[in-house]
Amino acid sequence: MLTVLALMLQTTTLDADTAKAAMTCAQAFTIAHASTKSPMQLTSQFTHLMMQSAKAKPEGSFFDQLNKLSASASSGAAMAPEQAKALAPACQARFPIAASTAPAKLPSDSFRRNVLCFGMLSVLQGAAEEIAKSGTDGGLTKIQAGLKPLLDKLTDEELKRRGLGGDDAFIKVLGDEMLASLPSGNPLTLAAACGVSLS
Repeated sequence: MLTVLALMLQTTTLDADTAKAAMTCAQAFTIAHASTKSPMQLTSQFTHLMMQSAKAKPEGSFFDQLNKLSASASSGAAMAPEQAKALAPACQARFPIAASTAPAKLPSDSFRRNVLCFGMLSVLQGAAEEIAKSGTDGGLTKIQAGLKPLLDKLTDEELKRRGLGGDDAFIKVLGDEMLASLPSGNPLTLAAACGVSLS
């Protein structure tokens, strides 16, 4: 009896460490919501949680860490669907913005807003390109259309004017803006605030 109770508690409790809890929830949400959410919604939730993990335990550059965490979460032992479903409510309570559809708030500064929109749409573009391989557009056309005016604004000249002439400097600012957006929304709600509605 005690063993069964311990197993039940273990499957519905998240680690106190935010980085570990976010990794667990990324897997739990992906498995628990696989039949009810679109591939883009799953990608948004997963990315938001990887960003939460990176913010909680920063190691190196943001994008390198994001790639490492994503690879680690995807390559680990698969969580059982029952465990994922049991964890989903705790994950929703701990990371409510991951699956939220509430409108996101963008920075009031136009440069910061453009950087954030560029970062989020670029991340979603990678996912849309993968989804498009299955024969559906996956929002790729909308994302590309949304990125074009941002590329026109974030020119080399503009970045140099702001002291961001090198790639490393811009990538650092991009990562900082994406991390700062975590309380505001997830990639899909932020993309919508940037004028690109995806599902």
